Amino acid sequence: MSEIQDPHRDPLRTLFRQAGDVGQARAGAAPVARIAERGRRAHRRRLAALAAGACLVIAGGGAAAAALLPGTPPPATPATSPSTGEASTGPPSSGPSSSEPTLGASGDVTYPPTTTSPPGGSASSTGR
Repeated sequence: MSEIQDPHRDPLRTLFRQAGDVGQARAGAAPVARIAERGRRAHRRRLAALAAGACLVIAGGGAAAAALLPGTPPPATPATSPSTGEASTGPPSSGPSSSEPTLGASGDVTYPPTTTSPPGGSASSTGR
C-alpha cells in the first residue's frame, strides 16, 4: 500500500499545495502599532468592567446596609422622672415663657423677676 502517488493523478492535493504556497507568501505580521492599539483597547475594556463591578458591589452593600439598619429609633425617655410633689393644675400659659424678656407698653424691655427661694416655699421659713 505504499504506492507513490503521482501529482497529476490527485488534482485536489495539488490545489491544496498551491493554496498553501499562496497563503505563506501573503502571510505577514501585523504592524506593531495595530497590535499595541488592540492591547490598549482590551485593557480599557477590562478596567471599565472592573469599575462597573466595583460600583455594583458598593451599591449592593449600601442597599443591604440600609435594609438592615433599624427604622426610626424609639423616643428617648427623660433622664429624670417628673416630681410628684408639685403638679401643675392650670392650663399651660400661651404667653411668653418666664425666662424671656417682654416689651412693655412704653417700649422698655422688662425682664421677669428672679427668685432665690425654691418654688412652693417662702424665703422667711428656713426651718431654724
